[in-house]
Amino acid sequence: MTKQTPFKVLIALLTCLASGAAVSQTRIEIPFPDIGEYKTVTADLHMHTVFSDGKVWPTVRVKEAWRNGLDIISITDHLEYLPYKDDVLPKFNRPYEIARPEADKMGLMLLRGVEITRDEPHGHFNAIFLSDCLPLDTPDQKDAVKAAYDQGAFIWWNHPEWKRKDGKAWCEIQQEYLDLGWMHGLEVFNGNSYYVNAHQWALDHNLTLMANTDIHDPIDEAYDYASGEHRTMTLIFVKEQTQEAVKDALMQRRTVAFGMNMLIGREEWLRPLVEKSIVVENPDIRLAGKTPAYVALRNGCAASFDLKLEEHTGGIAATENLSVPAGKTVAIRVQGDGNTPQGAAPVNLTYAVTNALLAPGTPLKIKFALNASFSQ
Repeated sequence: MTKQTPFKVLIALLTCLASGAAVSQTRIEIPFPDIGEYKTVTADLHMHTVFSDGKVWPTVRVKEAWRNGLDIISITDHLEYLPYKDDVLPKFNRPYEIARPEADKMGLMLLRGVEITRDEPHGHFNAIFLSDCLPLDTPDQKDAVKAAYDQGAFIWWNHPEWKRKDGKAWCEIQQEYLDLGWMHGLEVFNGNSYYVNAHQWALDHNLTLMANTDIHDPIDEAYDYASGEHRTMTLIFVKEQTQEAVKDALMQRRTVAFGMNMLIGREEWLRPLVEKSIVVENPDIRLAGKTPAYVALRNGCAASFDLKLEEHTGGIAATENLSVPAGKTVAIRVQGDGNTPQGAAPVNLTYAVTNALLAPGTPLKIKFALNASFSQ
């Protein structure tokens, strides 16, 4: 084997990296419909780098997010947990400062943030829209959260049931933060974990529903985009793509959480999102005796939908269970019983979207209105 000088090795390595980067810079779009006057944007607001316990450099998080179709990100490294501090100086504003030029270049909105990491029952809180992370580096946990609040941060409780799965993780400290106005949101999805109790707490206490990856490893080790899987994210409904508008949307709870191929949201946002995503291609059908007709459903968004028939017009049978994959069209089989009088009549099919939840165990129900022409 020919021995190479360190300089030649470096040049070869840089050439390989440059070549790989050129191949990999392909963005996968995440289509979701806009809602009324609001534009739907995608966000992951909980990520880590080598400046705390993550495994990658801040600019890598930016490139991953761009490739994965995100619009908004925040790198929220821990203030207290710094396993690489002997190798990477604990400068809490540096991840943002390093990532910002890359984010600007790639058209991503980057929000300055940190994670306040304390033991239970306090737990972990994220704060974004900060002007300076340093004042949050304080021994007292309440002082850290208050310092974030004083900067006008949006603050939420991360993975509430990560270590406590008994439904009792909500304690006096969370109630105090809520009463003081220091807690604005709750993660119902963290990575590939769905927290059922946290979902209910967010509804009970009028908190913003959040979904984030909390990614530490390279993103491709956690999500298989090649097979159509999407990273966990929060859908935010904004008036415009500015930091001020994003903050307003989060404060006003205009979000839907998207993770594990589930959508979780309040009805005012989840219903129009789903109903604008699934379109009936041929609402006018002919039903002759018991001969079936087929109704095409086109799903134009990034989430797949699982449908279960709940109600239907009398004298009609229809496909009871079906999955409508993201970006695909499927057919509902509709059949009359042969006894319906001839002529035109409306046909209504109501389906529960079992992976679109308004509350724990409460799926959204949507109606497909068809115009049927019956003949014997």
